[in-house]
Amino acid sequence: MGLLLAPGDAMRTLTLLFTLIAAAPQAAMDQRGVVPDGTVISSAQVTGFDSDRLSPGLRLNIHDLAGTPLKQERLDELAARIEEERPRYVAAVRAVLDPDGQARVFFVVARQPDPGPDENVNARYVVEHADVNGVLAADLSDGLRGDLQALVGKRLDSGDAERFQERLARELPGYDVSRRIQKGTEVGRIRLVFDLHKKAVPNWLRFQPLRSNLLYHSDQGWGGFWDVNLGDPTIRFTPMFAFDYSDDHVEEYSGYGLRFETNKLGTRRFGASFEWSWFDTDWRGASLEGLALNPGIPAPYDNRMTITPLLKFAFSPDLSITGGVSISELEPLEPALDTRMANAVVGSIAYDRQSAGDAGKHTVDASFGVHAGTRDLQSDLTYTRYLGQGLYRYDLGRHHLIASGLAGGLTGQAPIFERFTLGDSVTLRGWDKYDIAPVGGDRVVYSSIEYRYTGLALFVDVGSVWDANTERQVRVSAGFGFHAGPAYLAVGFPLNTDALRAVFTMGLRITPGLRW
Repeated sequence: MGLLLAPGDAMRTLTLLFTLIAAAPQAAMDQRGVVPDGTVISSAQVTGFDSDRLSPGLRLNIHDLAGTPLKQERLDELAARIEEERPRYVAAVRAVLDPDGQARVFFVVARQPDPGPDENVNARYVVEHADVNGVLAADLSDGLRGDLQALVGKRLDSGDAERFQERLARELPGYDVSRRIQKGTEVGRIRLVFDLHKKAVPNWLRFQPLRSNLLYHSDQGWGGFWDVNLGDPTIRFTPMFAFDYSDDHVEEYSGYGLRFETNKLGTRRFGASFEWSWFDTDWRGASLEGLALNPGIPAPYDNRMTITPLLKFAFSPDLSITGGVSISELEPLEPALDTRMANAVVGSIAYDRQSAGDAGKHTVDASFGVHAGTRDLQSDLTYTRYLGQGLYRYDLGRHHLIASGLAGGLTGQAPIFERFTLGDSVTLRGWDKYDIAPVGGDRVVYSSIEYRYTGLALFVDVGSVWDANTERQVRVSAGFGFHAGPAYLAVGFPLNTDALRAVFTMGLRITPGLRW
C-alpha cells in the first residue's frame, strides 16, 4: 500500500485515516492483508471526493486500471497526480482482495485541514525548480549550489529554505537576500526563487547622534530635549526643542534650534552641517552663589544664541575629522552689562568601528575635540577647551558590557556652557552636580563600567571635576538600572561619603550612552 503524505504532518495523517474508515468501511473490513503485485484489478474508484473534479485524462487512467495487473508503483503515481491537481487534498490508495482472487482499488481522498497560524500553505507543493537571481552561478560556492539543488524535487520545507537564505546572506554579505515563490509548470508544483540585490554603499560620514531625552532626576527635577530627524540617507533637517534641561551643562535652559546636515557633499568623504539655536537660561541658587565667589569665571547670561557651521572629511569608514567655528552671543543677566561674544574655532577627530561574529559584537567609539576662543573671530572670551571621550561595548546574546571614559581641560576664560560637569543621568550616577561643582570645573576625569543582562543593569562610576590649583576629590558611585527600549531608570548610591542616600533617574532616551 502507498500513503502519500507530507512528512511529519500528523494532522493530515489523522484526517486521512478517519476518511479511510468513513469513506470505505467495506474495504476496511474486507481487506485480508497486503495485495501482491500482479493481482488482477476488478475495479478502481475514487471515494471521499467527486471524481468529476479531476481532469478527464486522470479519470480515464483510473478507470482503465480495471482488468490490468496491480502495480503498486503505478497506483502511487496516480495518487500523487490527484494531489498535484488538487493541492488542498491528500490522497491514499487501498487495494482489497476479493474471495475470487481479484482486487478492488480505492483512491481515498480527504481535504486537508485549514492551516494554523504557524503552518505554511506552500508546504503542500513540490519544488519544481530553485533559482538564485542577482549573481552569476560562478559566484556561488559548490556547497551553496549543492544545497540549492537539494531543495528541488521535495515538498517545500520553509525551515530548509530559510536556512539556505541565511547561508546566502552570510557568504555574500554585500547583498540583501529575499525569497519568493512562483507557480510551476504543473499543478501542485512551484518555483522557489532567491533574489539578491547589491547593498547600497554606506556613507563614510555619520550624522550627529540624536539627543532626545525626557528626564526626571530626583535632585534636579524634570527636563527634556527633543531633536527630530527629517530627511533621507544623505540629507537631514533636525528641529530641536528644549525645556528646563540641565543634563549636559551647568545652566538649565529652554528654547529651540535647527540643524542641517549632509553626509555626502559630492563624495562620501565630504560632509557639512549648520546649526542654529536660541536658549533662554535659568540658574540654580548654588550656581549663582558659586559664581559670586569666583570672579575669574565670566558672568552668567540671560540667554545664548549660537551658530555653528562645520565641514567634515572621512579618511576611511571608521576615521573622520570635523572643523569649523562656533559663534555664540550671550545676553547678560544684568541689563547694565554689555552683550558678550564667545567665538571659537572648533575641530575634532572621531573613530567609530563595529565588528560582529559568532563570538559577539564589538563597538569602539572614540573622539578628541578642541574649542579655541580667539580674538581673530572677534571673541570677547579667549580660551582653549579640549575633551577626549571613549566607549567600548561588547554584546553577546542577552549579555552586554559597556566601558566608557572621558578626560578634559580648560585654559583661559571660557563661557560657563563650556565648563565641565559630572553628576547627572549619565555620569557619576548617585551624585548631584550642584553638590559636586555648582559652577562646573576646568578639569575633568571620569570612567564607568556597566553590565547588562537583558534589561537589568549594574554599574560603577568613578570621576572627578575640579578647578586647576584646587584640591581634587575623586567620587565613586554604584547602582542598578532597568532598560526597556528607549525607557530607562537607574538608582545610584554615592559610596565615598558619610551621607547614605539614593539618587533616582528615569526617562526616555533615544540614543543611550555618552554625550558626544
